[in-house]
Amino acid sequence: MKRGRQTTVALKVAMAVTGLIFVLFVLFHMYGNLKLFMGADAYNHYAEWLHEDLLYPILPHKGGLWIMRVVLLLALCIHVFAAYKTWQRGRHGRGSKYKVTKGKKRRLTYASRTMRYGGLILLAFIIFHLLQFTALKINIGANYSMVSPYERVVAGFSVWWCWLIYLIAMCALCMHVRHGVFSALATLGLDTRQREFAFNLIAWACALALLIGFMAPPTAILFGWIS
Repeated sequence: MKRGRQTTVALKVAMAVTGLIFVLFVLFHMYGNLKLFMGADAYNHYAEWLHEDLLYPILPHKGGLWIMRVVLLLALCIHVFAAYKTWQRGRHGRGSKYKVTKGKKRRLTYASRTMRYGGLILLAFIIFHLLQFTALKINIGANYSMVSPYERVVAGFSVWWCWLIYLIAMCALCMHVRHGVFSALATLGLDTRQREFAFNLIAWACALALLIGFMAPPTAILFGWIS
């Protein structure tokens, strides 16, 4: 019984740490996307720096990019594995639950269910996003291999259904982040009844910032404010 409890705690700590890594990454990614409002030169310079000169000259060209990719891939694998094992153990009536106050069992059940389905949506979206803007295998609105990063983004989000795909994904991301940040802080031992409101506020602030920050450029493109 004790060993099983320790395993569950280890899985949830792994989920918490890898989840926070992703939150930091998406906040950084969101900030970079906002350079679309500064024009083509600013965004193309950011894209070139990210792909070629991240941490240069400390690392070789593209060295920082590949380190970031490896870290994110490992974090994703660990996060998905830990989430699946935690769900599996919970399904069989084993393991501890996240720290919550009494009277919130129904809300936790809804949030946990949303995390599972939202996680699947995000996993599918990550694949789609990488195929579109990294591998350039999904070309929406233009031939991506023939245009600049700025023109790829503008072409893609000028198509309404591409914008809609990203809106659905960002809503799933924000629900995931809201529950995930709060649960991660609880899992890492930071949650107390006195701090519950503050950490819940942080979780909502992160989620709303991501939704607004990620959807602002695509929405501006869709309505012709960025062209």
